Amino acid sequence: MIKKSLDDLLQAAGEIRLRPDRSSYTSLLFAYECTIAEETGKSLHEVECAALALEIVPERYSRNQKFMSCRDQLKLLRSHVAVIGLGGLGGTVTEILARLGVGRLTLVDGDSFDESNLNRQLLSSPAKLGQEKAIAAKARVLEINPAVAVEAVIEFFAAANGPNILTGADLAADCLDSIADRFVLEEACRKADIPMVSAAIGGTSGQAIAVFPGDPGLRQIYGAPNEAPLRGIEASLGTMPFAAMYMATVECAEITTILLGRPPELRNRLMLAEISDHTAEIIKLPHPGGS
Repeated sequence: MIKKSLDDLLQAAGEIRLRPDRSSYTSLLFAYECTIAEETGKSLHEVECAALALEIVPERYSRNQKFMSCRDQLKLLRSHVAVIGLGGLGGTVTEILARLGVGRLTLVDGDSFDESNLNRQLLSSPAKLGQEKAIAAKARVLEINPAVAVEAVIEFFAAANGPNILTGADLAADCLDSIADRFVLEEACRKADIPMVSAAIGGTSGQAIAVFPGDPGLRQIYGAPNEAPLRGIEASLGTMPFAAMYMATVECAEITTILLGRPPELRNRLMLAEISDHTAEIIKLPHPGGS
């Protein structure tokens, strides 16, 4: 018997389905993904990439269309994002990126869950108190999208370990709660020549910015690193759960835009949101070297 190729198996497993607008697409159900992976010795990631190259849509991504094409989805699957900080922002960012289909995630945090995290940190629960956040984040990703390659780093990001953590990453998501640490991450991203999407919250407010190597970046917000406060306004205003999830969503929207090669909306711009009264504005920041 002639063994079928991966492409042959995918084409045989694909079935025509209809979107809510009645347009058609060729779908690949997860059960078939698993069967094909077992039969060919390929990973689920490899199976999904091969399917998308054939314009066959893994059903889990069908509602990502039509905002994204199969080529766009394949680009996400081949992308690598380092999520730095896995608290209120980082837990939700991790969840969204895994569901979007970002194919490789490096999840970084040296902290463990405590009871004060339960109001806003998506990955936390009473059963996980004391557990390392990076371990919980990895388990969550593998639970919701086993096609994603995920690495848990149980360390706090620092200048010393930063280059190793960012190796191979296309982008870093800044979900840190210390302004000083954000500057460290920004500098590491410059050296790695990758963009950083940064978000922060305090009370019911939030901000977000995209920083590319060579941009003025965080200095436009906080001033020089040695003059910036140690912590942001969350230290005095608390952190509401809806603010954390709102700004994590903003962060993921910008990450998706950048990974797909579309013009970034928040480069040299600062988004400020007051979630309690449903207002937001975007402030244009000076470009490097001038106006």
